[in-house]
Amino acid sequence: MTAHPKPSAEAQRRAAIKHRRETSVFWMSVHLLGSLNLAVLLLAILAGAIAFATVIESKFDTAVARYYIYDAAWFNFWLLALGLNLLCAALTRWPWQPKHVGFVVTHAGLILMLTGAVVGRVFGFEAFVTLDKTKPPENRLAMHDDVLTIETSGGIRGQMPFNTEIRPPTEARPFALQLENSNLKLVVDRVTENLVPDDSLVESGETMAPPGVALRFLNAGMGQDVPANLMLAGDEATFDFFGMAKVEMVEALDEAHPVAPTGAPNVSAGGAARDGTPFRETQLVFAKIPQAPVVDTDSDVPSGYTVKLAAVADQPGQLTVTVTGVNGTSRTWPLRDLQTNWRGLSGDGDPILFRVAKYWPDFTMKDGVPTSLSDQPHNPAVLVQITGPSKLLPPAAPKPAAAAPPMPKGLVMRVALAKEPDRIVYELEREGKIEARATAARGETITLGWSKWLARVDEVFPHAELHREVKEFTGTVTPMMASSLRPGIRAHLVAADGSSGPEEWIPSGTSLDLFKGNDFARIGYGERVIPLTFSIALENFEVPRDEGTDTPANYISSLRFEEPSTGRVVRGVASMNSPAMFPGDFWRSLLGWNYKFSQANWNPQNLNETTLQVLYDPGWPFKWVGSLGICSGIALMFYFMPKRSPDERAGRDVSEQEKEAR
Repeated sequence: MTAHPKPSAEAQRRAAIKHRRETSVFWMSVHLLGSLNLAVLLLAILAGAIAFATVIESKFDTAVARYYIYDAAWFNFWLLALGLNLLCAALTRWPWQPKHVGFVVTHAGLILMLTGAVVGRVFGFEAFVTLDKTKPPENRLAMHDDVLTIETSGGIRGQMPFNTEIRPPTEARPFALQLENSNLKLVVDRVTENLVPDDSLVESGETMAPPGVALRFLNAGMGQDVPANLMLAGDEATFDFFGMAKVEMVEALDEAHPVAPTGAPNVSAGGAARDGTPFRETQLVFAKIPQAPVVDTDSDVPSGYTVKLAAVADQPGQLTVTVTGVNGTSRTWPLRDLQTNWRGLSGDGDPILFRVAKYWPDFTMKDGVPTSLSDQPHNPAVLVQITGPSKLLPPAAPKPAAAAPPMPKGLVMRVALAKEPDRIVYELEREGKIEARATAARGETITLGWSKWLARVDEVFPHAELHREVKEFTGTVTPMMASSLRPGIRAHLVAADGSSGPEEWIPSGTSLDLFKGNDFARIGYGERVIPLTFSIALENFEVPRDEGTDTPANYISSLRFEEPSTGRVVRGVASMNSPAMFPGDFWRSLLGWNYKFSQANWNPQNLNETTLQVLYDPGWPFKWVGSLGICSGIALMFYFMPKRSPDERAGRDVSEQEKEAR
């Protein structure tokens, strides 16, 4: 009688795995969750979601991709399911043998990487900080996530995410939140990017209140109307006139000794003669707002030439400039051909000449000065110059007109209350020299001699107070206004009976008390802020250039970190591809407990300022150990796996006796 051959150890192991899979619910679940088919399904859907998020990000922005994909609950669940699949796949080989080492190490590395990603998302952050070496150090970081902060009259405080970019509240679909331990409901029904301050100076009934003067600066040539409310108290006594002049209120001026104005522009009774005298005109033209150029001319009427800045289809970054004459004839040039080069508008030899004097790829206003946020054409704008003989201009209107000399330097305007009610004494100074001193009554206009600017006296109060509020600007937003506009929300409180309190605009970065009867709630809105236990100061900012060009070769921020609790002071340098670290200890780097400061943005018009990206990722060690595990596991599987016999590779079980018989 022939004895049955004894099964090999591998065959016994496989039989045991098959038996437990068929008899144990736990092991049946492990094999089901660790199956290759499930892994392929999870990875395919995950890859499709990431690809879709990339498309969304390119067509919209990062916030939209984060909202629908990366920060969505289902995406986190999918990552958790993938981690469970990897763990179960490794357990299906239990008990492990030496040949399984590479497989197990690879799966452990993948699980560690997923763990690091989750830890980084939960406990880490990406934030930004803007530093100016002329300003105090910063100890707060700004996130790109908006939040609502709520404090009720009952003492309840809280904070919640509030994303207005993806689903902005509207009057038809407002955001409503029942306040905790209160019969009030918070309703947000509008969001805007165009809030403007609407400060007004009003008479105060307090005899101790300071005097005040409300001025209004007017420029008819550029269509500007700038209010300036001055009070003889603290910061309200000074008004910065676009960084080009200073307006201040003082206690008294020498009213008894007036000074006749000098250098005032001449005003004619009729239109200027068309005698061929060269005129000069500048136009600030925007690609995104072609219908709203800013035109300034030294003649009595605009030239009539229109300029359009437009992108070239299918050629990213390429722009063209089209000029249309008063007779309707148009010519178009590539922008690069017009920068600093004069061209005839209708052909060579034309007496009307044109050029692009300045180009901003990403136009904005910073402290009253035009600048570019980046070198990418997100908001292209050009400053064009047009010149030629005045005889070619359209007929002049029979109205007074003033020449517009360049805005002079070193300008100061001082005002004080006059002895006579409803009048002021004003003084105009240029580069340390008093040019004019006189009085003006309420409603009177003052000729300043500052290009085409005039000042009108709106109100004069012996005792004044400032009434502050904000409103939504509903007109056409010009780039000159962009820097003064702020985002915000409109909110009000609703009682249980349906009655509503007054609606109020809350600008971003501020909080406001909303009332309904005797109850109130303080509502704050703005970017989520992360407080730091240390401060960051900018000591210096440098932008080295490529030799012989103006192209930046690097951005170097010299930083100083101070920790008040320990008195520790650390200096670091952040440059391109080389971040600064704080606290900087080696063991903190290993654990991912360092703050990493990288160069993010800069202001070409202000080299005292820089913007840094701040990363804090405690999941960093898990990611790196996991990456090392994946690489090591793959190497073990492909280069150190024990050799298998042909029968084992074919999946056949062969006993030891059969092997000896062969």
